[in-house]
Amino acid sequence: MEKPTEDLAIALESEVLGEAFFRSAYYVTFFGDRRNKVKILWRLETQTKKRILEYFEVNSIKVPKLRRTVVKGSILGVFCSVAPWNIILQEILKETECYLEVFCRLKEQAAEKDQELFEYIVAHEAAIRQFVEIELVNDGNNSLEPIEALLND
Repeated sequence: MEKPTEDLAIALESEVLGEAFFRSAYYVTFFGDRRNKVKILWRLETQTKKRILEYFEVNSIKVPKLRRTVVKGSILGVFCSVAPWNIILQEILKETECYLEVFCRLKEQAAEKDQELFEYIVAHEAAIRQFVEIELVNDGNNSLEPIEALLND
């Protein structure tokens, strides 16, 4: 098995972190509307992680152990129950900016046959940013639209 590039490892780690974060946040969030939004974000992170893992498998790339990342995401997710929503959103916006740079680099370097996956990963991160930006201007009625557009039911 081949070792993943640093950017591929970061891509998988970001989805593992996001999945653990939003799963944990879902279980500690009691506001119905916010809880639903966190659940949809959790679904997107899980779907994207699955697609990245499939890419690793097809390309015989060794999957790094990310137990610490799961623990970190789970612990951070607990803060959703006590931190103000706008603070959480601002932190997500900061995180997605870093990851978007990595994902764009992966897309630029990807072989033609892999473009669809990496375009999806870039769209995934852009959708989360768009969700956050809509939420931050208090227009939560349609904030999930960019996320739901990417979900496969």
